[in-house]
Order: sequence, then structure tokens, then C-alpha cells
Amino acid sequence: MNRTFPAWWGIPLGVAIGLLGARLALGPRLVARSPEPGASAAASSDLRLTFNQPMEPSSVSTRLHLRPSVDGELLWEGRTLIFRPLEGWPAGASIEVRLDAGARSLSGLATWVASNWRFTLRSPRLAYLWPAGEPADIYTLLPSAEAPERLTSLGGVDDFTLGSRATELAYSVQGSGGSTELRALGVETGEDRLLYRCPDGERCSSPVISPDGRLVAFVRGAEASAGAGRTRVWLLETGASMPYPASPERSSALMPFWSPQGWLTYVDTTRGALVVVSASDPEAVVPLGASPSTQGERGAWSPDGMYLVYPDLLFPTDEDAEGESAAALETHLYRWQPTTGALLDLSLAAGGRVEDGSPSFSPDGEWIVFGRRVLAAGKWTPGRQLWRMRVDGSQAEALTGESFINHGAPVWSPVGDRLAYLRYNVEAPLEPAELWWYDLALRQGSQAVVGGYAPVWIP
Repeated sequence: MNRTFPAWWGIPLGVAIGLLGARLALGPRLVARSPEPGASAAASSDLRLTFNQPMEPSSVSTRLHLRPSVDGELLWEGRTLIFRPLEGWPAGASIEVRLDAGARSLSGLATWVASNWRFTLRSPRLAYLWPAGEPADIYTLLPSAEAPERLTSLGGVDDFTLGSRATELAYSVQGSGGSTELRALGVETGEDRLLYRCPDGERCSSPVISPDGRLVAFVRGAEASAGAGRTRVWLLETGASMPYPASPERSSALMPFWSPQGWLTYVDTTRGALVVVSASDPEAVVPLGASPSTQGERGAWSPDGMYLVYPDLLFPTDEDAEGESAAALETHLYRWQPTTGALLDLSLAAGGRVEDGSPSFSPDGEWIVFGRRVLAAGKWTPGRQLWRMRVDGSQAEALTGESFINHGAPVWSPVGDRLAYLRYNVEAPLEPAELWWYDLALRQGSQAVVGGYAPVWIP
């Protein structure tokens, strides 16, 4: 039996369909995602979700799910939700993102459909300068890659550091007008921007971006041609044109670097000390502590910012100096806690005379890799070897044992599975140094780049 409906039934049905269509058209939608589905991203990348209209924050955050779970903070920039992992994404992992339906806009309308996608994380890559002895540029290389990638094409890059959250490289280079320029290069975007142009007759170097990205610390002093003079550490706020000094006028300061919590640290060569200051207020740089440093090397902060480990000379007493060992001064690694002033000699556990230097913390903060030359008679070697020890100086062990090869500037990969370091033959001083990998699981080294130097890992 055929059933017919009155014609007027179509009116409310059409209205309902129209209202539904209007609600779908006017409702909130996810219009952009970064990293995009299927993308390969850096471990330092932010997750960004952009909507077509302002959203009610909690209704979005409670519906956002990550697999595997990652600790992070949520920020909003207009209509974009930003998830920032606190310690970066797990390198090499595949991340599943799910946004459930029901997230509401400020107008009260809700999303009707869920969104689900995946992206992968690249393995950490090594950045370095090349070639040694000539105008250099910044290159990167993956441990599994056959050829490097060139990041700058300026020539004459003097030095560089990895900036805030590993999203930028800060570097110094000789500008086209002859003056030194401090610049920042986006690791993912490739965007290259000018941070500061050094005044004529002066030279700027060693730029380092603070962990929050708000400040750039650098060294400024007279050109070598103008005669020897003091150098000072300066600070430049993001977007500002004029820097302000962070070190005293009557002292000479070098090698600025930041602690994980944002304390500025530098070497004061006039005082012979490592100095830590709070630079949060540009009107008042507040000293937090200083530790004697005759050798004037910067050292390394522990990942939690609790300790600073650095090398310094140990002058033996006449009673301790015996035979040929007295001719060589010892260099020990010291663990300094600025908040308490506590200083611990980590090299004493060696039980003999040593020359230690170039410390680098493992990502978990439990190990320190460093260079060591044993100075005891019968054990001395021309080349410094790679060693590893616990953060209290215990369980020290040699990783290499090549007497005529010097191993230096070790840096621990963000994953903790390998090291990168400089290697050169002390019997062939005219040959260029080499960058090498060291696989900690295999206890094996392999050549990466001939003529590369200043290694820095990019997560």
C-alpha cells in the first residue's frame, strides 16, 4: 500500500535540514594541523591545531589525546592551540593525535566530527662547521645519511649555538659591510634573520639564545686590529635594537651560556671565575654566584640545572710532586652547585694524576662523558681519550684507547645512544681534524666528516 504525506510536512523537514546545514556551516572546525598528517618532524616541533573561530580552551584540551602520551604545556595564540612537549618528542617515534568531537567555540557551537592523524619524528642530526681553516658554513648530517645538508651559504661563520627549544641556530658571521652580524636561522623553516649588527670597530661573537627565547647573550669587544681590550657580555631582548651589558665594565668576560632554568653563565677572565647571574630584569642583572676558574673554560650544566661541571687546574704541592709527574699540571673536573656553593672534585676518584676536560652530560643527567689524559708514569699517552663516569665521579671507564689519537669536544646525542666528538692524530698535526660518531651500545667509533668541527646536536 502506497503511503503519501501531506505537502506541508516538507516545510518543517526543510527547515530542520536548513538549520542543520547552518549549524554545520557556522560551527567550529579544525582548519589546519602542524605537523601535518604523514609529516616527518623534528623532536623539538610544537603541535599546532588551528580552528576557524575562537574556542573554549578546556573543551579542546580535554578532547585532545596523544599516543604515546607525552608531558607538555598547552598555549593559545588566537584560534591556534599549541601543545609544547616539555622534553621534546621521543625521537624516531610515530605520534598519533586524536581530537574528539564536541569541542566548543566561544559562541557555544560544537565540533561534529573527530580528527585523527599521525606524524613521525626524525632522528637527531649533527650540526657542525666546515671546512676547518677556511671560511666556514653550517652543515647538518644524520648518522644514517651519506651526504650532509648545507644550512648557510655565507662563508665566514665564526661560531654557532642551538637556540631556545632547538628551533633556531644563533650564529656570528662577517657581514657584507665588513661588520660582524649576529643572526638566527630557523631549524625547520630555514628563515634567516638579523639579530644584531655589531658597531664599526668592534667584534661580536658567541651568540646564545635564552631557553625562553626572550634574550640573546653575546660577547662584544674591540677588533683585534684596534689593540687588545676588554670584552663584555651583552644582552639583547627579542625585537630590540639596543643591547645592555650583563657583565661589569672593568672585567673581561667571555663564553656566555644559559642554564636550563635561564640563568646566564659566563667566564670572567679578570676575576678568574665562572659567574652565574639572573638576567630576567634588564634593569638589574643580579649575581647569583661565582666559582674560581683559573683555566677559564665554560663547562656544562646538568639537564635539571642543579649542577655546573667544569674543568680547572689543580696546582700540586711540593710534597705531592714527584719525579716527571711534577712537570705536568693536573686538570680536574669540578661539580659546582651555585645555590649552595658546594664544590666537589669529581676527578679525585681517579686515584692518580689526570688531565680532565670537555664534560658533557647524558640526556638523563646520570652520566658525564669527558676527555682524559692519565699523567701517571707509564700510563701517559700523547692523545686524550674519551671517558665516562657517574655524576659523583664514580664508575669511571675509558671508552677509547688510541695512544696517539686525541679525542675532544664530545657531545651526547639527545637520545643518549651515541656521541659525536673531534678526533685528530697528534703525530700528523697538519692533517685536518675529523668528526666521529661513537655508538655507546657497540662501543665503536666511526668517521663522520673530515675537516668538520664545533659539533652540536639538533633534536
